[in-house]
Amino acid sequence: MDSVIMLTVRFGLLALLWLLIIIVVWALRKDTNKAAGARPKTATSNPIRREKARSIQVVEGPLKGSHMDISAIEAFTLGRADDNDFVLGDDFSSSRHARLFRRGSDWFVEDLDSRNGTFVQGMRIDQPEHVSVGTDIKMGRTIVRLVP
Repeated sequence: MDSVIMLTVRFGLLALLWLLIIIVVWALRKDTNKAAGARPKTATSNPIRREKARSIQVVEGPLKGSHMDISAIEAFTLGRADDNDFVLGDDFSSSRHARLFRRGSDWFVEDLDSRNGTFVQGMRIDQPEHVSVGTDIKMGRTIVRLVP
């Protein structure tokens, strides 16, 4: 009789230990998703729409409001010099600062060895970086954004 009780207690403690492990993993996953900015999946959440970039617009800087249609362009350069496809008019940007190019339907930005660097969403890039509609790209004091 004592051996049956001891076996039941052992299985009960084992079940409690597994329950504790499952709760800890669940809490860690919830915190990780929250820190990463992931939204919990719900039945009412809308699927994410991928909008195509049709133009690029200066949202901050000396030429704020200027824009260029990019729907038919595969690649273009940005910078201070007049020979760029999109002139920034910013003394803090390099003469040939960055290049945006398309691969399929996705856009990428690469820094062209500029002195002050190119930043995507606040992070300095050193290799081509994927950008989408609404992504901020900073060159000098100018911020440009792909818009639908």
